[in-house]
Amino acid sequence: SGLTPERLARILRGAAQGDHLDYLTLAEEMEERDLHYASVLGTRKRAVSGLDPVVESASDDPKDVDLADWVREQIVDSPQFGALVDECLDGLGKGYAAVEIMYARGAQWLPTEYRWRDPKFFQFDLATGRELRLRDMAAVDGLPLPPYKFITHIPRLKSGIPARSGLARLAATAYMCKAYALTDWLRFAEVFGLPL
Repeated sequence: SGLTPERLARILRGAAQGDHLDYLTLAEEMEERDLHYASVLGTRKRAVSGLDPVVESASDDPKDVDLADWVREQIVDSPQFGALVDECLDGLGKGYAAVEIMYARGAQWLPTEYRWRDPKFFQFDLATGRELRLRDMAAVDGLPLPPYKFITHIPRLKSGIPARSGLARLAATAYMCKAYALTDWLRFAEVFGLPL
């Protein structure tokens, strides 16, 4: 609410420079409030999540074939794998997504659940703008992601730094214009739509 051209420009400029908290809030609101944007984004997500995953062995070596079979049985055929794909596709609108892997501990650590994590908990490194890191108030550059704990999806929708590649960035101006138009129509209907 209260989105103006000046505020939108400030949000997009801040996101490009590494301060993307307001941009992530805007992207979330756009997906919740703009029916057309949500529909187009949902179509893209369902197009990918509807595909059947394929696991191929790296070679005909029996070890590679066994490993591919294990991955197929333990990971891809599990009911949680579809949820993982859906959660990763949140990166289409925002430019990136991170999903935390929850493990069952034992002789073999196996993933039991994949939990979507709010993108606001992450940031890109300051040097390259390409490495996703955990946001930390004590570390300006954030903290490295713990190994084997997160699955990240950074879609290559356009060239350049990932913080500038989300679909929400492209649709933000149209969203703002539609919000102005809708507000004006509601004001008109409130004043002139009342019966005499």
